[in-house]
Amino acid sequence: MKRLIIALVLVAGFCSAGFAQEDASEHSSANVNYRTTSGGFWVWEDNLTGGFGEFGINLLPEEKNFVLRNCFFIQGEGSSLELGQAAGNSIEVGGLELGDKILIGGRYNCPGFIIRSYGFIGGSFGFFSWNDHKFNSKPFIVSAKFGGGFEFQFVKGCAFAVEFGGVQRFLAGGGTMNISGFPNHAPCLTIGYRTFK
Repeated sequence: MKRLIIALVLVAGFCSAGFAQEDASEHSSANVNYRTTSGGFWVWEDNLTGGFGEFGINLLPEEKNFVLRNCFFIQGEGSSLELGQAAGNSIEVGGLELGDKILIGGRYNCPGFIIRSYGFIGGSFGFFSWNDHKFNSKPFIVSAKFGGGFEFQFVKGCAFAVEFGGVQRFLAGGGTMNISGFPNHAPCLTIGYRTFK
């Protein structure tokens, strides 16, 4: 886990260095504002891996030092999980979640770039399937997501983002399943980008 975090921090540094090649004289960070965002992300959890697309709306008339944003997302995920208590009896699971999260934080304007730090809380509703469970059948997945993140914006229309947090999954709608360790609480690491319009 430590090696993974170190590698991702290095990737973030290289991406930020690439964005920094933009001519700072053409970019006044204090004047960068937006109404909507969109982005793509890779997400790693303890027992699931996937990716999601996001669309966000700035809830403030003008963002200065405070960040308040509502983000809608659709996430695809998959994993190999143990069925019941029998060791070596694994199944391939795939899922799709639709959700919403609120970002609350601060913005710091530096010469030529912007850093945003924020906390977030959200939730999602999802479907999943495996050999003996149809995609649209019960039970369904309900997830609570929480954590914090950073955006590093070196160009006017794009930012690199990294988020750390956790997810708590529940089964809803009846039905039963016997997958060891699922649903559960898991740490979550997300890296990706956001564009601003």
